[in-house]
Amino acid sequence: MYSLDKSGAEAARKSDTGGGAIKEMGKYVGAFTQAVDVTSKEKGTKGIAFSFVSTSGQKANISIWTMGANGDKYQGYEQLMAIMACMGIRNIEAKDGEYTKYDYETRKDVQAMGKLFPDLCKPIGLLMETEDYIKQDGETGTRMVLKNVFQASTELTASEILDRKTTPQQLEKMVEALRHRPVKGALKHATMPERKHENQDSPFINDDDSIPF
Repeated sequence: MYSLDKSGAEAARKSDTGGGAIKEMGKYVGAFTQAVDVTSKEKGTKGIAFSFVSTSGQKANISIWTMGANGDKYQGYEQLMAIMACMGIRNIEAKDGEYTKYDYETRKDVQAMGKLFPDLCKPIGLLMETEDYIKQDGETGTRMVLKNVFQASTELTASEILDRKTTPQQLEKMVEALRHRPVKGALKHATMPERKHENQDSPFINDDDSIPF
């Protein structure tokens, strides 16, 4: 016997979005299910490929490029530091393991061995924007891009956590600031690393005593 009680109503809501891909900009709470250490074959750019599943079952694959082969840090490095701050993690180390990837020849998910960051597979909140880009065939496509992150349980941002704030104040403003990026400002190819961040007022600091975890 089945009854549409309070928990059943929540299950009904999830059926509207469960299993689907995230296609709209906005605020999402969920968890990373895998975090794979990746390196660009062309330029040796380093990064992490995340698989994310929201609490309603929507999925997204997100790649952030953290640094170039010469050690120059990209904007994705600050995004990674923000993720670690929101998860209360000081250090991560890649470990050998099995992960799921998409095989473009068979058009199916397959298992592969690689370097993984299991410590990053935890609850997280994401702010996602949409961005137009030029495909290899010259057509215009739209993809999801990571804009900001926040602590899933408290909705505190990375800077608020580092400043030992207990009440979230920045997230609402960040949500309102989400935008669609037209092709003019989009990266030319999906595999191109993000621009190095020019802002010197970074909330990420080197003084260990100032980190609250």
